[in-house]
Amino acid sequence: MSESRVITIDDVPQLLSARGWTPRPLDKRTWRCTVPLGNGNARIVVRHAGPWIYLSVMPFLDPDAVRPWGGGKYPARFLGRILAVNANLAMVKFALDDDGDLALRVELPTASLQAREFETALALLFTITEQYRLPIRDALLDAGRATQQPPPADPADG
Repeated sequence: MSESRVITIDDVPQLLSARGWTPRPLDKRTWRCTVPLGNGNARIVVRHAGPWIYLSVMPFLDPDAVRPWGGGKYPARFLGRILAVNANLAMVKFALDDDGDLALRVELPTASLQAREFETALALLFTITEQYRLPIRDALLDAGRATQQPPPADPADG
Protein backbone atom coordinates (compact mmCIF):
# COMPACT_ATOMS: atom_id res chain seq x y z
CA MET A 1 0.00 0.00 0.00
CA SER A 2 1.34 3.42 -0.93
CA GLU A 3 2.27 5.61 2.03
CA SER A 4 0.44 8.64 0.64
CA ARG A 5 -2.78 6.85 -0.32
CA VAL A 6 -5.76 7.36 1.98
CA ILE A 7 -6.59 4.14 3.80
CA THR A 8 -9.99 2.54 3.40
CA ILE A 9 -12.02 0.06 5.42
CA ASP A 10 -10.54 -2.74 3.28
CA ASP A 11 -7.02 -1.71 4.31
CA VAL A 12 -7.59 -2.04 8.07
CA PRO A 13 -7.20 -5.85 8.40
CA GLN A 14 -4.20 -5.72 6.05
CA LEU A 15 -2.50 -3.04 8.17
CA LEU A 16 -3.08 -5.10 11.32
CA SER A 17 -1.88 -8.33 9.67
CA ALA A 18 1.25 -6.56 8.39
CA ARG A 19 2.25 -6.08 12.05
CA GLY A 20 2.16 -9.86 12.53
CA TRP A 21 -1.21 -9.80 14.29
CA THR A 22 -4.27 -11.87 13.60
CA PRO A 23 -7.23 -9.49 13.33
CA ARG A 24 -10.48 -11.21 14.21
CA PRO A 25 -13.54 -9.58 12.67
CA LEU A 26 -16.26 -8.72 15.19
CA ASP A 27 -18.48 -7.38 12.41
CA LYS A 28 -17.89 -5.97 8.92
CA ARG A 29 -16.35 -2.75 10.31
CA THR A 30 -14.66 -3.91 13.54
CA TRP A 31 -11.59 -6.05 14.26
CA ARG A 32 -9.92 -7.22 17.46
CA CYS A 33 -6.32 -8.29 18.02
CA THR A 34 -4.63 -9.50 21.17
CA VAL A 35 -1.14 -8.08 21.29
CA PRO A 36 1.59 -8.98 23.82
CA LEU A 37 3.16 -6.00 25.56
CA GLY A 38 5.78 -5.74 28.27
CA ASN A 39 3.12 -5.60 31.01
CA GLY A 40 0.66 -8.19 29.70
CA ASN A 41 -1.55 -8.52 26.67
CA ALA A 42 -3.50 -5.63 25.19
CA ARG A 43 -6.77 -6.19 23.40
CA ILE A 44 -6.81 -3.79 20.46
CA VAL A 45 -10.16 -3.02 18.87
CA VAL A 46 -10.29 -1.11 15.59
CA ARG A 47 -13.59 0.17 14.23
CA HIS A 48 -13.97 1.93 10.89
CA ALA A 49 -17.13 4.01 11.32
CA GLY A 50 -17.23 5.86 8.01
CA PRO A 51 -15.89 9.35 8.67
CA TRP A 52 -13.96 8.18 11.77
CA ILE A 53 -11.78 5.26 12.72
CA TYR A 54 -11.53 4.33 16.39
CA LEU A 55 -8.56 2.46 17.81
CA SER A 56 -8.86 1.29 21.41
CA VAL A 57 -7.16 -0.75 24.09
CA MET A 58 -10.19 -2.16 25.85
CA PRO A 59 -10.43 -2.89 28.55
CA PHE A 60 -7.32 -0.97 29.56
CA LEU A 61 -7.12 -2.74 32.93
CA ASP A 62 -7.59 -6.45 33.55
CA PRO A 63 -11.04 -6.60 35.22
CA ASP A 64 -9.91 -9.40 37.54
CA ALA A 65 -6.97 -7.32 38.78
CA VAL A 66 -9.09 -4.33 39.86
CA ARG A 67 -12.19 -5.93 41.39
CA PRO A 68 -14.54 -4.67 42.82
CA TRP A 69 -13.85 -1.62 40.67
CA GLY A 70 -14.65 -1.41 36.99
CA GLY A 71 -17.85 -1.89 35.07
CA GLY A 72 -18.74 1.77 35.62
CA LYS A 73 -18.01 1.65 39.36
CA TYR A 74 -15.03 3.89 40.00
CA PRO A 75 -14.20 6.13 42.93
CA ALA A 76 -14.65 9.83 42.06
CA ARG A 77 -11.06 10.45 43.15
CA PHE A 78 -9.83 7.98 40.53
CA LEU A 79 -11.93 9.49 37.74
CA GLY A 80 -10.50 12.89 38.63
CA ARG A 81 -6.99 11.47 38.21
CA ILE A 82 -7.91 10.02 34.81
CA LEU A 83 -9.16 13.42 33.66
CA ALA A 84 -5.89 14.98 34.84
CA VAL A 85 -3.89 12.38 32.91
CA ASN A 86 -5.98 13.03 29.78
CA ALA A 87 -5.03 16.70 29.93
CA ASN A 88 -1.38 15.67 29.52
CA LEU A 89 -1.85 13.21 26.66
CA ALA A 90 -1.74 14.04 22.96
CA MET A 91 -3.92 12.13 20.50
CA VAL A 92 -4.83 9.28 22.90
CA LYS A 93 -7.36 9.67 25.71
CA PHE A 94 -8.84 7.54 28.44
CA ALA A 95 -12.58 6.91 28.24
CA LEU A 96 -15.20 4.56 29.61
CA ASP A 97 -16.37 1.94 27.11
CA ASP A 98 -19.94 0.72 26.68
CA ASP A 99 -19.50 -1.69 29.61
CA GLY A 100 -18.19 1.08 31.89
CA ASP A 101 -14.62 -0.25 31.77
CA LEU A 102 -11.63 2.01 31.28
CA ALA A 103 -10.39 2.14 27.68
CA LEU A 104 -7.60 4.02 25.93
CA ARG A 105 -8.77 5.46 22.61
CA VAL A 106 -7.66 7.28 19.50
CA GLU A 107 -10.18 8.80 17.10
CA LEU A 108 -8.96 9.64 13.61
CA PRO A 109 -10.84 11.23 10.71
CA THR A 110 -10.77 8.93 7.69
CA ALA A 111 -11.11 11.61 4.99
CA SER A 112 -7.34 11.95 4.66
CA LEU A 113 -6.03 9.17 6.92
CA GLN A 114 -2.80 7.62 5.69
CA ALA A 115 -1.03 4.47 6.82
CA ARG A 116 1.72 6.35 8.69
CA GLU A 117 -0.91 8.19 10.78
CA PHE A 118 -2.62 4.90 11.58
CA GLU A 119 0.75 3.43 12.60
CA THR A 120 1.53 6.48 14.75
CA ALA A 121 -1.80 6.08 16.55
CA LEU A 122 -1.10 2.39 17.23
CA ALA A 123 2.40 3.21 18.49
CA LEU A 124 0.97 5.80 20.89
CA LEU A 125 -1.60 3.32 22.17
CA PHE A 126 1.19 0.87 22.97
CA THR A 127 3.52 3.43 24.51
CA ILE A 128 0.81 4.84 26.77
CA THR A 129 -0.43 1.36 27.71
CA GLU A 130 3.05 0.23 28.70
CA GLN A 131 3.79 3.47 30.54
CA TYR A 132 0.47 3.92 32.35
CA ARG A 133 -1.16 0.51 32.86
CA LEU A 134 0.44 -0.30 36.22
CA PRO A 135 0.34 3.26 37.63
CA ILE A 136 -3.32 3.61 36.59
CA ARG A 137 -4.16 0.26 38.20
CA ASP A 138 -2.35 1.28 41.39
CA ALA A 139 -4.13 4.67 41.41
CA LEU A 140 -7.48 2.90 41.13
CA LEU A 141 -6.67 0.51 43.96
CA ASP A 142 -5.38 3.38 46.13
CA ALA A 143 -8.48 5.47 45.45
CA GLY A 144 -10.63 2.44 46.19
CA ARG A 145 -8.91 1.84 49.52
CA ALA A 146 -9.30 5.51 50.42
CA THR A 147 -13.05 5.38 49.79
CA GLN A 148 -13.41 2.23 51.91
CA GLN A 149 -11.61 3.69 54.94
CA PRO A 150 -13.57 5.62 57.55
CA PRO A 151 -12.80 9.34 57.58
CA PRO A 152 -10.11 10.37 60.07
CA ALA A 153 -11.37 11.23 63.54
CA ASP A 154 -11.90 14.92 64.20
CA PRO A 155 -9.73 15.95 67.18
CA ALA A 156 -12.50 18.36 68.24
CA ASP A 157 -14.74 15.33 68.87
CA GLY A 158 -12.35 13.88 71.46
